[in-house]
Amino acid sequence: MLSSKPSERPPISAILNHPFYWTPERELSFFQDVSDRVEKEVCNSFVVTCLERCGIDVVKGDWRQQMHPVIAEDLRRFRDYKGNSVRDLLRALRNKRNHYRELKEEARMVFGRIPDEFIHYWTSRFPRLLLHTWCAMLCVKSEPIFSKYYDSQYSFSQVS
Repeated sequence: MLSSKPSERPPISAILNHPFYWTPERELSFFQDVSDRVEKEVCNSFVVTCLERCGIDVVKGDWRQQMHPVIAEDLRRFRDYKGNSVRDLLRALRNKRNHYRELKEEARMVFGRIPDEFIHYWTSRFPRLLLHTWCAMLCVKSEPIFSKYYDSQYSFSQVS
C-alpha cells in the first residue's frame, strides 16, 4: 500500500476485503465456512495441506492446552480433537458456535456473546489463526462460498 509505484499497490477493493477490516461477524462466518469446507477432506488433500502448512505456530503446539478449563472439559465430552491441527481447531470453533445454546451456562460465560466476544475468545488465544487461514484458503478463493472473502482481481500472495 505504501509503494511509490501505483502499479504495485493493491486496489481499494482488495484492501477492504482484507481480514484486517472484517467485523467479528464476518470472521465467524469465514471460520465456519472454512471448517465446513475442510470437514470431509482427506488429510492429504491439497486444501487441508495448505491449511495445515506451518500450522503448528498457529495452534501453539497443541491448541487444546490454550483453552479455558471449562471449555477444554466441554470439548472432551463430545469429540476427540487433534491438538496440533488447524482443521480441528476450526472444527472446535464451529462446533461450539453451532451448539452454543446447548453449552452449560459457565461455558457460555467464558465464551461471551456471539459474535464479538466469542470470536475474541478464539483470536486472542490464537492471534495467527485468521490470517493463516485466510492465506491458506487462497487455493479455493474462486469457489462460490469463498469468493466473498477475496478480491477477484488481486491476491496479496502476489506481493513478494
